[in-house]
Amino acid sequence: MVLEEKQMEFLKTEFLMSEGDIADIGYDNMKELREKCFDIEVEEATKADNEGGEISARGEMATDIVDAILECLKSVKQVVA
Repeated sequence: MVLEEKQMEFLKTEFLMSEGDIADIGYDNMKELREKCFDIEVEEATKADNEGGEISARGEMATDIVDAILECLKSVKQVVA
C-alpha cells in the first residue's frame, strides 16, 4: 500500500502503528484498518454536520486513507481473480 508521509504519521498517531506494521499489513488487517478509518470519517462528518462546519483535517485524512486502502484492495482482488 502506498501512502504519503502525512498519512503514515496519521496511522502511527491514531492507531499506534509502526512503519513496519503498515508495510507488512495483510489483506484482512487492511480491510479492518479501512473500517477504522471509515469510522473516523463518519465521526468527523457527523461532528461537522452537527456544528454547521466543515469536516476536520482528521476526517479528511481518514477519508484519504480509506480511498488509498480501497484502491489497494481492488488491485489485490484483481490480481487474485
